Amino acid sequence: METYPLLAFLGLVALGSYIQAVSGFAIALIIAGGAAALGLASVAFTANVISFVALANTAVAVHSRHSNIDLKILVYASIGVLILSGAGLMLLNHLSSSSIDMLEILLGIVILSSGAMLMSRPHPLRQVSPNYAHLIAGGFAGLLSGMFGTGGPPLVIHLYRQPLAFPVIRTTLLAILGITPLIRIILEASNGNITNEVLSLSLYSVPVSILATVFARRFPLPLSDLAMRRLAFALLCLLGLSLIVSKI
Repeated sequence: METYPLLAFLGLVALGSYIQAVSGFAIALIIAGGAAALGLASVAFTANVISFVALANTAVAVHSRHSNIDLKILVYASIGVLILSGAGLMLLNHLSSSSIDMLEILLGIVILSSGAMLMSRPHPLRQVSPNYAHLIAGGFAGLLSGMFGTGGPPLVIHLYRQPLAFPVIRTTLLAILGITPLIRIILEASNGNITNEVLSLSLYSVPVSILATVFARRFPLPLSDLAMRRLAFALLCLLGLSLIVSKI
């Protein structure tokens, strides 16, 4: 990757990591949407780099809080991720070879709907969802992770509805979001799609993501939680709409 595209991509990594640190999620959506909108890299290539960035990002966030993980939710959601990640990759490969425009329109729709999820405040359920619900949420996350490397939104909505302590919800969510890219990396490696170019860009991106996350914790924007959500929502809408409009 040449100098300008590389700097632009790393800028997206820094921006996505910062917003994720202060709003809860959006790193993959911002990197995927920004890279597609600016024409920096293909959706498939970007998704592979995102997998490494997301894996490192969540590992840093979870390593000191693993005692808060709800193991039952983690296991069932991870099984769902494993089942449908392959299907998402198959769809990605099919659309990459037959309809790039349709693939980027779908990415735009996913980003727009995820922005709406980010603004929502789901009411907690009266009791923890049954195991099959964790499995289904993980399945949708696996499908989106396979296609775009963006498996977070279904899990965010599902986990935040559970009547559990916030540290348990957050840490369990982060743990699943760490397993999701790991599964994707293993599947893509078996298909021979983790190329030297992917590894090289990931090596640049991971330190940038970690530094941006640390910076966000020390120097958060002087905005309320609601204002931060609105800012992230506006950015995601801009990215999603730009992708959709440019392909219509």
